[in-house]
Amino acid sequence: MDSNVGLAIQCVGIVLVTLLSFFMRGSIRSASLKYWTAAWCCLSVALISLFIGFHVAPAKQLLYSIYFFGEYAFGLMFVAGCHHHATGAHPEQRHLYLLIPAAALAILLPHLSTDFNNLFMIHATIFAGLFATSFIALRPATQQKETSLGVRVMEVALVLLTINFLHDVPVFGARNGLWGITVPGAYLQYTSIFDLILEILLGFGTMMVLLEGVRGEVEAANRGLTQARDQLELMVRMDPLTEALNRHAFHSLVNRNESDTEAASGCVALIDIDNLKPINDTLGHSVGDKAIRAVARAVRSLIRADDMLFRWGGDEFLVLMFNLHEGEADRRMQSLNEMLEQKSSLLASTPVTVRVSFGVAGFKSLKGLGQAIEAADKAMYSSRQVRRANELSVGPSESEPAMVN
Repeated sequence: MDSNVGLAIQCVGIVLVTLLSFFMRGSIRSASLKYWTAAWCCLSVALISLFIGFHVAPAKQLLYSIYFFGEYAFGLMFVAGCHHHATGAHPEQRHLYLLIPAAALAILLPHLSTDFNNLFMIHATIFAGLFATSFIALRPATQQKETSLGVRVMEVALVLLTINFLHDVPVFGARNGLWGITVPGAYLQYTSIFDLILEILLGFGTMMVLLEGVRGEVEAANRGLTQARDQLELMVRMDPLTEALNRHAFHSLVNRNESDTEAASGCVALIDIDNLKPINDTLGHSVGDKAIRAVARAVRSLIRADDMLFRWGGDEFLVLMFNLHEGEADRRMQSLNEMLEQKSSLLASTPVTVRVSFGVAGFKSLKGLGQAIEAADKAMYSSRQVRRANELSVGPSESEPAMVN
């Protein structure tokens, strides 16, 4: 195969990689991609200039200079992209001054020899150094706990490209037996193909890195949406005043477990604040809200972590206690009024006593939960009537704190 054919194939391949980078920029906003796209553009211009320079003798030196400068610009831009991807830092303004010696060298090289192969030996050494620098700039990204596959592919490509261009120095030097070694001319015709294969591997690695970044952003967005959804669901199912569950949460629980209605058993407690309306009318709704929260806190201190507290109405609470005997549940609720009396001084400057009535009923399955709630409601009403009858028969004690009724 003629070397010109190999160079033409390399030109076409790099131009395609450049176009792919441009298309990726339309959908991916990445500073690293910006640097890499600029790098592939420089390489495309460089290779096209070299191909034309091989066929246009009068402008050969100028086109060679464009080729050398384009490849140096490619290397510098690729280093910038790797550095930004690994550290998130952009090149400083002083780094732009590196283009000045690159341009000076590109202008000088074509005048050192009329044989391009001699010039290429110098150029290959510099180009290999730029690939090695890109590899070093990418290293911080490989020191993370989870290194992406794309970064690994880029590392391999950069190492192989460094070795490839370093090997070009003795190969081109030995084409005429410079070091006592003669390399067949046919081998030199395929160097452009070797370069193209490794450069495409490098381009493929950059695309993998970018797509992995997009995937990471999508996964992060999905996690954020999931958290937002969970928070909204929690807001829908929770009473904002007491942070207890609401009726919507209760019905969702029952409906979700319809297929497992025989597995759940336990007891239900229905709790009603007896004197909430007098507290609201006398001391204000802010004190009434404090009383409701106090009842919720007291109930939470009596039930287990797995039990469920629902705000059933304005002054009513429902407690679901799974796998608990009715007698034990009733014993826990008996101390509720005593606990509330101890906390009454925290509600308002005026002494106020919050009292509740409660009823407890058991259920064998979720199918019987409705009947258990009705039974607990009747038990609560009965206990309230009994307590009020006892209070009327005994009368208020002078030593008791004032109670709002």
